[in-house]
Amino acid sequence: MSAPMSGDFVVASHEVLFVTSDEARCDACGCAVDAGANPDDPGSSIMSNARGTYLWVRGGETTLESVPLCAACAAAIGVTALARWEIEEEEG
Repeated sequence: MSAPMSGDFVVASHEVLFVTSDEARCDACGCAVDAGANPDDPGSSIMSNARGTYLWVRGGETTLESVPLCAACAAAIGVTALARWEIEEEEG
């Protein structure tokens, strides 16, 4: 991957698509996530191992895919979902 140019973008080649990593990354923003965090450990944040779920149906087959999320993205997605639910309730 190339070094950042200027501003808020990064230039990358197609080789980035084929890099494998054992490090868990947030599916929304791509930042590193502590996938081994234990929610029962008082020193560990329960949000450090937040998960999201994709649900789709294709050809009558339902598929669920669980993906890691960082604390910030998990909170943002949750709050957005609640706000949309509230809007839907108000509209009837």
